Amino acid sequence: MMSRDLSEEEGVGKVPLLFLSRLSLTDFRIYDQLELEPSPGLNLVAGPNAQGKTSLIEALALVSTGRLLRGSKDVQAIRHGCETASVEGILGQSLTRLTVELRRGTRKRALLNGMGLPRPSDLLGRLPSVSFSATDLEIVSGEPQDRRQFLDWEIAQLSPAYLRHLTVYKRALEQRNALLRQAQDTPVSASVFEPWESQLSDHGGALRETRTAWIDELSRDAAEAHARLGGGEELCLQYDIRDEGDVRSSRAIDIQRGSTSVGPHRDDLVIRVAGQEARYFASQGQQRTAVIALKLAVLAAAERHFKQSPVLLLDDVFSDLDRSRRSQLMELTLGRGGQVFLTCTEADQVGFELIESSTIFQVESGRVSRR
Repeated sequence: MMSRDLSEEEGVGKVPLLFLSRLSLTDFRIYDQLELEPSPGLNLVAGPNAQGKTSLIEALALVSTGRLLRGSKDVQAIRHGCETASVEGILGQSLTRLTVELRRGTRKRALLNGMGLPRPSDLLGRLPSVSFSATDLEIVSGEPQDRRQFLDWEIAQLSPAYLRHLTVYKRALEQRNALLRQAQDTPVSASVFEPWESQLSDHGGALRETRTAWIDELSRDAAEAHARLGGGEELCLQYDIRDEGDVRSSRAIDIQRGSTSVGPHRDDLVIRVAGQEARYFASQGQQRTAVIALKLAVLAAAERHFKQSPVLLLDDVFSDLDRSRRSQLMELTLGRGGQVFLTCTEADQVGFELIESSTIFQVESGRVSRR
């Protein structure tokens, strides 16, 4: 089971739907001004590539989580020639106003109903969301660091305690690594190392415990989703602890290396499709299917935790999926009853039977019109 502050209940009935009723952008990416009123159901964002569809998904992720999609820097989201940018979302039932302000040369700022929040991460949980974008393929195909980032971010959205452990662990790791490099030139007393190593041991243990429980929780939902999307192919998840040694006992070796060699910052998530490690043996289509299944499992876990359906953000999800897998994906996502934003080049990619019940936004050259 997950740690205590995560949901331990399954099959919990949904509370009234939480959704975004208005999105406002100012000088964000290619948009100078934009007002959007999405529906609480399926919203199709259609148009040719490189016209601004992904920027809308990114804005939605920013106002939900306080951060941009994977790999993006805040300053890159400010429209060329401008000093500031802002994204604001209005929640449908409560009319709560969530705002993120970006400014060149300083950190971004998050606001709740016009009042500043201590940290952008304080937006987490106010508009729960699960996203899929092209960069998420690195969860399967990329390096261990990409999978650790996936674990850390998804768990942090559900568990403030995990976020605290992660923050303290990263700071202690930076301090110990700095001491290791210093010790390569001049002796450093063991008593200087010990406070940081104690934090690494305590908080690192908590990170590993929660990550392992999280993977156990995801495994069943991910396997079921993958079986439907992948024509019955088996998906297996395993948390791989690379080295369970004590950080104190590795100090001499670590001084030679100039970095900490043991701890959860070196662990990995192993993803297998049909018994083989997907990173090395899966096709691009299989890798995409595995990531989508993983995200659908995250969605199910978030629904159990928040007791409502998070907003689902799907960017370019249809690439490399055949018609059957597209149909299964739409059935899996729409069956949950939450708000969905889906980008595609043509609206009919979702199937003609869904178009009539969808809200369609056409995007061309940074201009959005409702069809």
